Amino acid sequence: MLRVSTIVQKTLFYLTLFLFAFIPLYPKFPLFNVQGTFVAVRIEDLFIGLAVILWGVYIFLSGQIKGFFKDKLNLAILLFFFIGAVSLFSAVFLTHTVVPHIGFLHFFRRIEFILLLPIVASIVRTKRQFILTLVTLGLTILIVNGYALGQQYLDWPVISTTNSEFSKGLILRLTPGARVNSTFAGHYDLAVFLAMAITILTAIFFAVKKKYKIPVFLLGIISLVVLIMTAARLSFVAAFVGIIAALILTRKTKYLLLILAVIIFILVYPSQLRDRLMSTVTVNLLQQGQRYEGKTDDQKVRSKLNIPTLAVQTSSESALTSQFATSSGQTATDITPGEPVDTTQLGVYRSFQIRLQIEWPRAARAFIKNPFLGTGYSSLDIATDNDFLRSLGESGILGTAAFVLILVETAKRIFAAFKSKDKLIRYFSAGVLAMMVAFVVNGLFIDVFEASKVASLFWMVLGLSLAVSKIKE
Repeated sequence: MLRVSTIVQKTLFYLTLFLFAFIPLYPKFPLFNVQGTFVAVRIEDLFIGLAVILWGVYIFLSGQIKGFFKDKLNLAILLFFFIGAVSLFSAVFLTHTVVPHIGFLHFFRRIEFILLLPIVASIVRTKRQFILTLVTLGLTILIVNGYALGQQYLDWPVISTTNSEFSKGLILRLTPGARVNSTFAGHYDLAVFLAMAITILTAIFFAVKKKYKIPVFLLGIISLVVLIMTAARLSFVAAFVGIIAALILTRKTKYLLLILAVIIFILVYPSQLRDRLMSTVTVNLLQQGQRYEGKTDDQKVRSKLNIPTLAVQTSSESALTSQFATSSGQTATDITPGEPVDTTQLGVYRSFQIRLQIEWPRAARAFIKNPFLGTGYSSLDIATDNDFLRSLGESGILGTAAFVLILVETAKRIFAAFKSKDKLIRYFSAGVLAMMVAFVVNGLFIDVFEASKVASLFWMVLGLSLAVSKIKE
């Protein structure tokens, strides 16, 4: 049984190594669709399912079952699953707030993502396996960035899931002013991934030998350039929050002034990111910018009363010609009285208003309806654009508390890895803690814990950090 256990452990390690590359690199082609939603089951779900099965066999053969149930982190994970199941039962049979099969799909996806943490934590056993995993991640980051640049400058294909039509697996191309998404099917997901990568690379840069510093530095710079190309404001802020946290944890605070200078340069240099950041301040916070007032007398009156009414016919384009974004300075064609005229300002304005007027109040109403258990997974539709409000709305105080408990217990264990005498392990642990900070910042305005690619990688990286903290010198 020990020999079989060793074989299963090695097989599972190479499978998880494969997942570290496959999940971010394989485009979101649907394997088969689920009725009632355009979220599809994909090939990566099957590979993750295989990993879960092999892991179950491994812990049984290696005699780790008793130890698994004595571990506080594992108990916190099981508690989260249990509360989620109770919440789903309540939503299906008591409050009737979810469609059963879609609610179960959302619940099992959360199980699928989080189980990657204990799998990786128990499978990576040696320093060699750790370094091999880091090299795989580095090459994956390089390929992701290279493909994003290919989309921008070489007209490489785009696979998107930004709407129900695109999610069918259509082959698209970027149009002028559009934002790259590489293999992530959405520029926000790509930006979150790059924020994670940049944060960890910052810490690793100070740990590696001199001959490896230049490749790590260049990989970080390329990732930053592509992050700017995504024009994702929150991920840009999260990335630099993560960088600052990494510098503080690694005690390299002398570089903070350099980071401040880089931020100022990026904010001064013309780009979509700069325009959107400025529009966030001028349009959303200061309520400035030229607003559409309507063409007819009735529309002008309604505009003064701030009553949204379509001023011109809504434009519609096919999936093959639809733009992901338009550049600043153009006049929008689909606009209501009271909204900004400039297309970039309009996009920023609507992005915030959707959260403020629709998504966040919907989560608040769900929480009020059932404060302890919420209204069930999937009851808040596809997005809430605030992971913690979404958690409160879908699983209530109990589910959110259990989820936070997982994060806190994981962070405590990673923080303990600072005691390691191995410089690479110590600095990697600092980078992962900083990555957690950046991920939580992203979670304030994006549902990152439900985004399949970045959520899977997040839990896998946490598992990797827990694994290396137990590696013997």
